[in-house]
Amino acid sequence: MTASLAILAGAAFGLLYMGVLWGAVRLLTAGHSMWLFAVMGLLRAGLLVGALWLAVWTGATAVEIALALLGFIAVRLLATRFVKPANPEPAPWK
Repeated sequence: MTASLAILAGAAFGLLYMGVLWGAVRLLTAGHSMWLFAVMGLLRAGLLVGALWLAVWTGATAVEIALALLGFIAVRLLATRFVKPANPEPAPWK
């Protein structure tokens, strides 16, 4: 696997992970059960374990896994930088 492919794979996983997180937060702020938020957290944990298992199963080296992590972190930084709260008032669970 090349370095650019590892970074792109990490970025793709980051988009999927952030999408699930976004959905979980939307459910929580819409007044749905806290249990749904917890289930979505378990789903995100499962995605992480699955991605690491897939990387090891395909024979990715530690450097390639680190580059994938770099792609994931880049997506996370972009997501937190450009996403603003829809309503700045405190959320009901705070």
